[in-house]
Parts: sequence; structure tokens; C-alpha cells
Amino acid sequence: MRHAAFVACVAGVWLAASTAADADRTHHEHIAPHGGTLLVFGDEFAHLELVLDRETGALRAYVLDGEAERGVQIAQSSFVIDVAPRDRELFPVTLVAVENVLTGEVIGRSSEFAAQSDALVGLSRFDGRIAKLVIKGQRFHDIRFGFPEGNEARRPAASAPGDAHVHGPGGEGHDGQH
Repeated sequence: MRHAAFVACVAGVWLAASTAADADRTHHEHIAPHGGTLLVFGDEFAHLELVLDRETGALRAYVLDGEAERGVQIAQSSFVIDVAPRDRELFPVTLVAVENVLTGEVIGRSSEFAAQSDALVGLSRFDGRIAKLVIKGQRFHDIRFGFPEGNEARRPAASAPGDAHVHGPGGEGHDGQH
């Protein structure tokens, strides 16, 4: 009888440990390299980091790899974020690719995008939507998020290609012309 109790105890410990390990593999956190909000695309396929300067209304976006560690150059020259402040009308912000002689990035092969809008000055919270973004050949559509908290809660339990979700600040989801 003691042997059966021992086996049951060991099995319980093993099950708890494997469940915790599975949880760690399926949900881990990333740190935004520029201190912004990370949007996660697909099942950790790629990230987009948004950094807002509330004083100037400057918004930067960095396309990053699945671990949010390295830039990923994309072919788009721009993409639009529809910004819906919680107390004002929705407005579009067009982020344009940034050229950088130090990294060799050019329009059509850039991982950094920038915009400036007076409507972003002083804004600390908003709902956002990116209609379409293509990263490493994968098309992502209708990416919705809250800023700065992200939309982790909106993410489906199992990611399908094209799914996107968001991690908030500190790590806590357009292929052509416009």
C-alpha cells in the first residue's frame, strides 16, 4: 500500500512539474528593447514594438523577430495605424520606413518606421488597429490592440497563421503602397 501511495505522489509531482514546464513554453514574456509596447504576431512569429513620445507626438515602430531581440526588415514603405482615443474621434497615423546608413536599411528594406502627429501629443491611452502588415512573407490582417496595455486577453487560445496579439510595455499582435 505504501508503494502505491509513493508512486501516486511521484506521479503527482511529475505531472505538476510537466504542466508548469508546458506553461512556460507556451507563455513567456519578452522585453521591449526600446521600452515600448510589443505586439506579437502569430505564435511568437514576430513582434512590432510601438514607442510613443507623448510630448512631441512622435511614434516609432520597430519590426522585430519572434524573440523581440533583432530587427526584421520588411518590404513595405509604410503602414497605417488607426488610432481611436477613448475620448476623441478616430484618426489615422501613417508610419513611414526609416532609412539608416549605419544599419544599411533603406525604404523597401527597413525594420524601423516613424510618424509624427499633433493628435498624439499628450495621448497616453488609445485603441489601435493595423489593417494589414506583411512580415517575412506572412500577411497579418486586422491587428487590434490597446495602447499601452496591449491585447493579450484578445488572443485566441491557439494561434493560427495571421493571428496577432500584444504584450504591454516591458514585456508583460500592408504590403504595398498607400
